[in-house]
Amino acid sequence: MKRLVVLLLVFALTSAANALLLEVDGVPTSTVELVQGTTSVITIVGEDASSWLGYIIVEEGGTGALSNIVALDAAGDLAAASPYQEAGWGAGYEINTGMSPSSSMPISTGPQFNVDYSGGELGQTAKISLFIDPEYTTPVASVNVSIVPEPMTIALLGLGALFLRKRK
Repeated sequence: MKRLVVLLLVFALTSAANALLLEVDGVPTSTVELVQGTTSVITIVGEDASSWLGYIIVEEGGTGALSNIVALDAAGDLAAASPYQEAGWGAGYEINTGMSPSSSMPISTGPQFNVDYSGGELGQTAKISLFIDPEYTTPVASVNVSIVPEPMTIALLGLGALFLRKRK
């Protein structure tokens, strides 16, 4: 009987957890290559209509920055975001969803926040992570971003290599 009660409690806790994921330019992914000098939109998508409090950050040691965060209608009419930085952890935003007692804009499933990511350095990788309360120690969603050269740079390097090869 004790095992059954413990199992039910575990299921109750897991079902109460918020399901959130990150999309990059509209595509759910865990790794992405971005062209140097471009800006991509990171979207936080809620898969349930619960309120939550959390942080989206570029983890310490990663390049680039998050900016221009926008709360979307699905985050409710009391949704908020404020800049956040902590040494040893990273920089980004503290965010939360919320709705007023009148529920003029209730929290709903779907895209809840958009935030821009830009400024990564060529050849470097950044980890963008979303942490929520009470699981601040483990990200609920992460995206690894690698910065690659723009296509024209690759083309010029290729042409230069062809000319060098032709001269020998």
